[in-house]
Amino acid sequence: MRKRLRTFGGAIVTGLLASALATPALADWRSDWAAFAAKTGEPGHKAWVGMINTPNAKALDAAWRAYRGYDASTLIAAGNIPAQLAPGLIINRANIGSMPWLSKYLPGFWRTRLGNPWFGLQQIRVVPSSHYYMSAPVLAATKKIQAGSLKFNANGELLAPGGLFMATTGGIPFPKPTTGPELNYDQMAHGVGIDNLHFSTITMRACNNSNQAERTYQGELWWHKLGGRVEDPPIGSIKSFGAAQEAGAIVFRAPRDVRGLAGARIRYPAVAQDDDFKVFIPTLRRTRTLTGTNGQDPMAAGLELSWDEWRAHWGKTDARKFDYKLAGQGFILAQADVGHAYNPMKSGANECTATSVDLELRPVWILDITDKTGTYQYKRQRLYIDKEMYYIQYKEMFDRTGKLLRIWDDSRDFDPSSGKSQWRNALVANVNARRVTYVTMRSDWGPSRVANQTLFDIDQLRNR
Repeated sequence: MRKRLRTFGGAIVTGLLASALATPALADWRSDWAAFAAKTGEPGHKAWVGMINTPNAKALDAAWRAYRGYDASTLIAAGNIPAQLAPGLIINRANIGSMPWLSKYLPGFWRTRLGNPWFGLQQIRVVPSSHYYMSAPVLAATKKIQAGSLKFNANGELLAPGGLFMATTGGIPFPKPTTGPELNYDQMAHGVGIDNLHFSTITMRACNNSNQAERTYQGELWWHKLGGRVEDPPIGSIKSFGAAQEAGAIVFRAPRDVRGLAGARIRYPAVAQDDDFKVFIPTLRRTRTLTGTNGQDPMAAGLELSWDEWRAHWGKTDARKFDYKLAGQGFILAQADVGHAYNPMKSGANECTATSVDLELRPVWILDITDKTGTYQYKRQRLYIDKEMYYIQYKEMFDRTGKLLRIWDDSRDFDPSSGKSQWRNALVANVNARRVTYVTMRSDWGPSRVANQTLFDIDQLRNR
C-alpha cells in the first residue's frame, strides 16, 4: 500500500490516510451509493462505488472534512430536506405536480424540460450525494494561508504577501467565505480543479429549437495554471509566462471548413492588464486580437458557448466593472459529478434530447455577479458554488432586461482518489431561443506535461 500511496502525494497522502483511519468514518454516503448501485445494477453506478471506496479517496475525504469542519452529508442532514427527496426518487411529467416543494431545489430549466417538446427530457433520477474535495497538495497550500494575510485593494484585487494572490499562491483563500468577493476568489482559485488540464477530444453540438443538430464541432483543449502551482512541476510559477495567472487554448479539428480555428488566452490577475487573447480564423487566414467585450463572442457559429464561458465562468474579475455579492446559501439539484465513472446524462439519438439525467443534492453558496457598466451581455449572473469543492455547480445568466437567458449545468470528471477534476459534459441552454449546446469531453489522465510557450502561441497552436 505504501508504494501505491507514494505515487500520489507521497508523505502527504500517507499522513492523510493515517489521520482518516484514526477518526471514526462517516461512511453513510458510501453505503447509500452501494445500496443504490445494487438496486439499479448499472455498470456506471457500480464503478463509482469502487472509486469512492479506495484508501486514498477515504483519506482525502476525511482530511478535507476535518479542515472544513463539515461535508455534504453533515450539511444535508442539518438542512431540513424533505424526506421524499431521497436517492432513487424518479421525477417525471406525471408526478412533478405532486411535489410543489421541489421548486426550492430543482432549477426551473430542469422542471420545465420534463416532457417538453424542446430538449425532451423524459425523467430525472436523484442519486446519492457524494463528497467532493480537491487534492492533498491543494489542501496543504490552503492550510499555509495565514488568517488575515490576504487583503483586497481598491480595484478588488486580492493581495497575498508575495504579490497578487492568483499569480503567487495555491490553495483556497477563504474556506468559509463571508462576502461576495471572497466567494468569487474561491471559485477562481479552484480553477479547473487541476494544474494541467487536457481534453484529447472536446465535442460541441449546436442544437436548434427542433432538437436537430445544426453543427457538430470537435477539437482539442488545454488549460494550465501558470502561477500558484502546487500539484505538477514546475511548482510555484512557470517563469516564462511572467506574472500570468492561467492560460487556455483550443484548436478545432472538424468540420473541415473550420479546421484550424484556434483560440489562446493568457490571463493576468491584474485588472488593468488585458489578457493576451488571440483567435486565428482560418477562413480569413488572419489572427484577431480580442479585448474588452470580445470575450462575449460565441466560440463558433451556432454555439451558445462564449469565450468567457469555456470553463463555466471565465470572465475577468474586475470590481470596477462588476459587483460581487454573496446572495445566500442553500441546496440545489445539479448533475452528479461522477464523470470519472459514467456520464450522468443519457442522451437521445442525436444528443439534442435527453432520456434521463442523474441529479444530486448539493450544498451551495449563491454568488451574484452584476454588471456595472451596462455594456456586458449579461446584466447579472448567478453562480451556485459548491460548499465542498468551491466550484460552480449550476449557473444562470440574465439578459439586459433581467430575464433569464442561458443556463449552464455540467458533470465533472472527478477522480476521488486524487481529488483532481476535469469534465465529462456541459449543457449550455438558451431558454429564449430554445437552443442547446451540448459539450462532451474526453479527459486525458496521462502524465502531466509542462506548459510551454508554443502551446499558447496562436501561430503554432493552429498548426498542431
